[in-house]
Amino acid sequence: EVEDSAPPRLSLLIPALLITAGMLIVFMADWTSLLVSALVASMLMVALGILSEQEARDAVNWDVFITIAAAFGIGTALVNSGVAGGIANFLVDVGTALGIGSAGLLGAVYFATFLISNVVTNNAAAALLFPIALDAAEQTGTDRVLMSYALMLGASASFMSPYGYTTNLLIYGPGGYKYKDFLVFGTPMQIVLWVASIAFLAIIEPWYISWIASSVFLGLAIALRSLKASFTGLCCSSRIERSEE
Repeated sequence: EVEDSAPPRLSLLIPALLITAGMLIVFMADWTSLLVSALVASMLMVALGILSEQEARDAVNWDVFITIAAAFGIGTALVNSGVAGGIANFLVDVGTALGIGSAGLLGAVYFATFLISNVVTNNAAAALLFPIALDAAEQTGTDRVLMSYALMLGASASFMSPYGYTTNLLIYGPGGYKYKDFLVFGTPMQIVLWVASIAFLAIIEPWYISWIASSVFLGLAIALRSLKASFTGLCCSSRIERSEE
């Protein structure tokens, strides 16, 4: 039994799904902000007993919020002091020197972001580099949406360190892993994702076509694996039945 765990309340699954779906529909319909819809959904969860008051309080990760708030403050300080502009100029110079257009700048921003995200949390890395990335985009005329996606993907790609993401820390101790394990297995993943992300964003136009194609291939791969597992299970069942006969 997992410490501090509770048995699943399956009878409340449908109400929880309906509330979550309603929250998303209200937000996507632009009837209210995500903050308001999420607060109302949370209140309904507690009112209906889907979530206890203590569970709701425990779900608030104050460490993450404080880290993000501090990162925003540092980011503002970097902008006001001119440091953000200097870093942006450096990234622009690096991206331009590569001679591959906007892909060079996007790749430089992605690289800087994932390096920082392996040291601090991904939220803090994104908040810290956001003003720098926008400054670099303005200097070169790069699409801000593509720059934001590069920043988002880079901040989420923390595979080389156990400290970059919560799930990394969750398995770090219980799994008996060492720091070098993350470097050995995470570095190739980091490089492959770096190249693939920049290729999808800057080379293939429009960029969302590549993401749709990737999703289709992923769905096909999952379907094939599921069919293979089902076929293997049927074969094993038939063999067992034959042996019993």
